[in-house]
Amino acid sequence: MSDRKEDLERQINLTFAFLSANSYSRKFLTQVWIRDNVGDYKGLTDTAFRKKLQRDLAYLRRVGVPIEQFTVTSGIAEGQQAYRLAQDSYKLPEVEFTPDEAAVLGMAGEMGHNQELGAFARSGWTKLAAGGAQRDLSTSTALTNAGDLGSLSAKTLDAIIKARQLGKQISFEYRRAPKDAPSLRHMDPWGLVPERDRIYLVGFDLDRQEARTFRITRVRNINLGADATHPMPAGTNLQDMVRAQLRRKSVLIDATLRITPGRAVELRAAGVETSDGAWFLEDVDRDWLVRTAAAHAPEALVIEPKDVIDDVIALLRKVENEVV
Repeated sequence: MSDRKEDLERQINLTFAFLSANSYSRKFLTQVWIRDNVGDYKGLTDTAFRKKLQRDLAYLRRVGVPIEQFTVTSGIAEGQQAYRLAQDSYKLPEVEFTPDEAAVLGMAGEMGHNQELGAFARSGWTKLAAGGAQRDLSTSTALTNAGDLGSLSAKTLDAIIKARQLGKQISFEYRRAPKDAPSLRHMDPWGLVPERDRIYLVGFDLDRQEARTFRITRVRNINLGADATHPMPAGTNLQDMVRAQLRRKSVLIDATLRITPGRAVELRAAGVETSDGAWFLEDVDRDWLVRTAAAHAPEALVIEPKDVIDDVIALLRKVENEVV
């Protein structure tokens, strides 16, 4: 991979980290968190890390991503340098991009296209995603290995972007679970929404005749169809829609974990570190926590609540028995 492509991959990972921060209770990223969790920063010397991060932040600001820097004044991260997406309006600078740059930036724009990230939606990323630059999405572009992004292909993303640009319906195969047979679904797509390391396709389900969300990792073989007939209603907040549907399907809980330093990044990204070195996760999906904690055991241990501890142990025993 060329140096420029490595830079683009790291910058796109950093951008998705900012998007994910808006899905959790924290709304900012500290330098410490970025260094530990975003690819290609870990392992650098202090000086090299600061220089590389500042170059990446300068590049993102140049393309219109509204990142502001500040010092945390309270809480566990008090005194640390941190960054967040600015909420103020700003002027989009005139810039030009190579096809490779435009492809990656266009993907990021689609990921951030939701009402909650109002400032982000006014940036150059959204402009590019809407067709402000000619992009070649025919080849896969590396994004990140975190959550659903690791399995989101450029082909899938390209089909959704084209459907939105052309105002077309889409059809696709959908599996509720890996072992289930696929069913053919039809939709007027409205957008893609990142939520707690997962990505959801949101739109009007033509089969059910209602707005629905589908986890993108369960979607395959997208094809464009007739003209769309159900545009997204004005004022619709796609992020809120996803969260509302998830609440109806899941139980949200608070939990405390002990996590080995540098391990179980997915769990650490969903919480905040406490003064005694534990990790507190607020309003997380209970089923997700049980499965994820079991997958990362023994590097991640649930301290409370007890019923979650019991379920993690039960799941580990079940897996052990199946293997034996």
